[in-house]
Amino acid sequence: MKHETANLLLGLGIGAVVGVAVGYLIVADNRKKLAEEFDHVVSKVKEDVKDVYAKAKTKADNVREHVTEDVNHVAEKVAGKTAAETK
Repeated sequence: MKHETANLLLGLGIGAVVGVAVGYLIVADNRKKLAEEFDHVVSKVKEDVKDVYAKAKTKADNVREHVTEDVNHVAEKVAGKTAAETK
C-alpha cells in the first residue's frame, strides 16, 4: 500500500511539473504573440499619426497661403483707395 501511495504521489508530482512547464511554454508563446501584435498595433498607430499630421500640416499650409493672399489683396485695395483719396 505504501508503494502504491508513493507511486501515486510521484506521478502527481511529475504531472504537476509537466503541467507547470507546459503552462509556462503556452504562456510564453502567448506572451510572444501578444508582444508581436502590440508592436504591430503601435506601428500602425504611429503611421496613422504621421499621416494625420502630414494632412493637417498640408491643410494648415494651404489655409496660410489663402489667408496671406487675401490679406495682400485687401492691403492692395486699401493702398489703392488711399492713393486715390490723396490725389
